[in-house]
Amino acid sequence: MGHTDMSAEELVARYVEEVWNQGNLDVAYELLAPNHVRRDSILPNGVVGIEAVKAQITNLKTAFPDFHFDVWIIPSASGEFVTRRWIMTGTHLGEWMDVPPTGAVVTSTGMAISRMESGLIAEEWVQRDDLGLLRQIGAL
Repeated sequence: MGHTDMSAEELVARYVEEVWNQGNLDVAYELLAPNHVRRDSILPNGVVGIEAVKAQITNLKTAFPDFHFDVWIIPSASGEFVTRRWIMTGTHLGEWMDVPPTGAVVTSTGMAISRMESGLIAEEWVQRDDLGLLRQIGAL
């Protein structure tokens, strides 16, 4: 059952803050559709299902334990799609993209579009500056 008591923008902001920033992974069950698909530009296939999203967050938290997203939500006229842009900061203390920990403090930017369905986030398309991140951790 979706969230009819909050706007799509509020729901996406809660998703980023509670699930990604605070690491309350089980909140994902409240905010994501069961068949959620996250289309991540770095991956050859979509991240399908809530457990797969939680695993992706855990992998990022392992590589950058102190990561934090500062997010700007761009309102949707229809309420079906919500766009967000972000700046992520963190310290590279675990392996990331086959690069051993460097201790580098990084800043990375990106954007995502979330498609809402029945008051839940059903689908996401993610683009970020992976090249810049790889440069900051000395992979290039």
